[in-house]
Amino acid sequence: MLPANDLPLRLSVHHTEYVPADGAVLDVVATVRGVEPADADVRHDGLAEVILLDSSGSMGAPQAKMRAARQAAAAAVDALPDGVAFAVVSGTAHATMVYPGDRRLAVADESTRAAARAAVRQLAPHGGTAIGTWLLLARRLLGTRPDAIGHVVLLTDGRNESQRPADLKAAVDECVGRFTVDCRAIGSADGVHDWDAAELLGIAEALGANPVVPVEDLAGLADEFRGVLARAMSRRVADVRLRVRTTGLTRVRFVKQVHPAIADLSGRGEPAGELTTDYPVGAWSPHDQRDYHVALEVDAMAPGARRRIGWLSVHAGDDAGAVEAPLTVEWTEDALCYSEINESVAYYTRQQDYAAAVQRGLAAARAGRAGEAEEQLGRAVALAHSAGRGDDIALLARVVDVLDAAGGRVRLKPDVDVRLTQSSLVVAHQTSRWGPQEPPAQRAAPTGPAAPWRHCGEEQTGAYCEGCGAHHLTPDRPGAGRP
Repeated sequence: MLPANDLPLRLSVHHTEYVPADGAVLDVVATVRGVEPADADVRHDGLAEVILLDSSGSMGAPQAKMRAARQAAAAAVDALPDGVAFAVVSGTAHATMVYPGDRRLAVADESTRAAARAAVRQLAPHGGTAIGTWLLLARRLLGTRPDAIGHVVLLTDGRNESQRPADLKAAVDECVGRFTVDCRAIGSADGVHDWDAAELLGIAEALGANPVVPVEDLAGLADEFRGVLARAMSRRVADVRLRVRTTGLTRVRFVKQVHPAIADLSGRGEPAGELTTDYPVGAWSPHDQRDYHVALEVDAMAPGARRRIGWLSVHAGDDAGAVEAPLTVEWTEDALCYSEINESVAYYTRQQDYAAAVQRGLAAARAGRAGEAEEQLGRAVALAHSAGRGDDIALLARVVDVLDAAGGRVRLKPDVDVRLTQSSLVVAHQTSRWGPQEPPAQRAAPTGPAAPWRHCGEEQTGAYCEGCGAHHLTPDRPGAGRP
């Protein structure tokens, strides 16, 4: 493997230049991307992979699921380059080694790949589902190679019924920082999913913040696994950290990943010096790009004052020489200035609002609160419509009749099957990337202060709700279209 500091990482930051004189929250979008180094000769003996296959009884109903899982596992094994340490694990109410036969990692070559494929062909569905035990066995296996970049691909069609929720959480907590996970969740072609979106999102958020991908076309599962393995095998550094350094004028309100999936990283900060916090963001390859939303509470200052209020930087491995990106703002009483919202912030704010509306709406539907469900899911439909996300509307149409997409008018379908909601929940956390290839709406020149608007039951006149801090994206600014 190349040393960590031989993988160049680039950081760019985007934020508005002005804040109100009486203080505010400054929203910053930080983009981190890998760059192919000049010396691209990469060895693979520093990588370790564990394939976790759900082999519970439900995988045999119908048998096509188990056949597709076996084919996908074989495709993943074939995608392993020589030198990679690997294992295949069968997941039921217990975790059982498929290949190699004992609890260790094999080394990929022509003979071990063939032996692993043969072992996978013998898998048959039986028993229950205890995902925490699968993860703990992966941790034990990858722990035998602490020098390697560990990765797990987890395939399931069901929920964690053979284990208490507290035990699953404890298992996930034990795995944090040890490896990253890609979750693939099998459902039926008509959108019925027996797995639990909250469970899989919790696993994914804690272990690398990769998207949870629902699979309804079993014929494409093998290609899906090949793609996951190709990305995992290109990683070159295990420990990347986003560093936030503040001054006495600012405090961190939250840090979230906003692309490729929404994940709250706020609780994972690690002290890295005075007024400095590191947020671990996982393993990295030259092809990776991830975006983060950092919210900073900024104290009041006299109008016209201009100060540097903080710095962001990105660190790989033991590299301590990363260049910091400064954050500088000017305090003002001019509402025309501080009401401006940076395009990238507006772009990701809309997508976070969409995910929150879907989550609240589906929770209300499950609780029988039809009015609240229609209000929130209508808001989600309107946001998806304004962003041109027709696929998201199609998923929501499994649980609501869309009467007016642009206006956000929907009607909840009677007796909604909760299994139809799982794919909408996980897909809502996946985001498209802000950038030149997907430009946000162009900003028109402002013509005056923001018009009064209502939020939290009160009239608002600034860019943020006084009660909850929510953004107000007015029609002449980026992000127009939020209901």
